[in-house]
Amino acid sequence: MRRGNLLALGIAAALAVSACGGGDDSGDGGSARPSDDGDAGVEGLATIHTVADLEPMVQGLVDAYNETSDAPVEVAAEDPAQAIEAVTQGSPGILPAPFLGGVDVESTAIGRTLAIIVVPAGNPSQVSGLDAFAEDSGLDTAVCGPESPYGNLAAGLLSRADVELAPGQVGSGCEADAVARVERGELAAALVFRHLVQLPPDVEVVDIPEDQNLVLDLEYLPVSAAPSSGSFEEFLASDTAAQVLSGFGFLP
Repeated sequence: MRRGNLLALGIAAALAVSACGGGDDSGDGGSARPSDDGDAGVEGLATIHTVADLEPMVQGLVDAYNETSDAPVEVAAEDPAQAIEAVTQGSPGILPAPFLGGVDVESTAIGRTLAIIVVPAGNPSQVSGLDAFAEDSGLDTAVCGPESPYGNLAAGLLSRADVELAPGQVGSGCEADAVARVERGELAAALVFRHLVQLPPDVEVVDIPEDQNLVLDLEYLPVSAAPSSGSFEEFLASDTAAQVLSGFGFLP
């Protein structure tokens, strides 16, 4: 386990998952509470709080969980301030750790993502590392990274590598377009985070050594000492959840 405030840019950024009961918080890792008479009644759907960039992945986890659960949950994609407020009040939620600098809540990593370099099939420009994105490289490239309280994470990664970027080279939300241009041969390379884009077959990935990369841990919080049987929190440790995360580009 770890605290939600342990990240800084360039170390390991964390992501968190939060769920709360409709009306009052259930506090049991995402399960709806039984009714007072002991029957498995549902007072309302529990809610997994997240942000827009993570909504498709979180929805995938929720859909897989709901297929076999009699205590269904739902997803709320909110602005960061609302999601942070939910987890600080004890509601379980999924959030990028750079947003959690002031959150003192127990969390645990369920996956991770990192930056990759995408090149056309065959790597005609022989791109081998981050120096391909330097302004004086002579290559047409794109840099697409998620925004955080620390700025654009892809740009931050290149700054740590002492790579000077060309003006206008950095963007956010441009991953799909950049990868499509790489596939068409219009760009020699694109720097993206692997969870934000689906890679077509006619591109290749040049891995960035992990000691040079920016790794973003996906975190669940708050963590129960002993997750209840059948809860969403327990589900997150399952092979099914791992398959969903992998399908969205997250590593173990």
